[in-house]
Amino acid sequence: MNKQPLTINYQNWIEYDYNPFFVFGKNGELLTLNQPAQFLISKVDPKTLYELAVAYASHDFGYKTTILDLKFDVFGFFAVTVGYESEDEIGIKLYQTPYLGPKKVISIKECEFTNIYHILDLCIMSVGSKTKAEFKKDIDPALPDFKLSQNEFVKVLTRTLESFEGSSEIKTELKLKTGEFLQVAGKRFQIVKLKITGDTRVTTKDALIEEISSNINVFTNFDEKEAVLNIPLIL
Repeated sequence: MNKQPLTINYQNWIEYDYNPFFVFGKNGELLTLNQPAQFLISKVDPKTLYELAVAYASHDFGYKTTILDLKFDVFGFFAVTVGYESEDEIGIKLYQTPYLGPKKVISIKECEFTNIYHILDLCIMSVGSKTKAEFKKDIDPALPDFKLSQNEFVKVLTRTLESFEGSSEIKTELKLKTGEFLQVAGKRFQIVKLKITGDTRVTTKDALIEEISSNINVFTNFDEKEAVLNIPLIL
């Protein structure tokens, strides 16, 4: 039985894939990448991705897929495939964790205009009364009032600050991200980034914080000593 020769451009399937794909040289230099990968390297050093590829590569030439739980800023991945057919090049594909969206749709009309500085001070005062940690702030003073589900956000921020209660110093940074957007109700909004860092962080409240955050269109990112709340700037 004769098979019809394929004329499809396989390169386009890589270029427009949902998942980031990289090829590195033997010294870690970045040789090529697809479109989704371009967004990822704005958040993570290519050297880190090269080291990840080497760490999960098979012992012999070939391809190996590993299931894992990996996060870089707002990007989450559940698996990687690493392959190499010579010692000169190594490729890695990262499989993005699907975003399921908010469990409860919050209408923008239900949100209230909020002064984020007042909310931040209120939560710091509340948590500060229960800890000996020193609080420091580094904030952009030019942020306008914007729409937010106030009561739910206070719960999120309070619990996030409480997760640092074992730290000697808790630092909060409040900035407007440039060039990045969150999509809410079919519209794109700029991002207010609230980053909290400390000496140590308890993770027992992470699941609850993430659940409440997902219901108010706030995207979270946690690390051992850092928590980030990405808030849509809805005016």
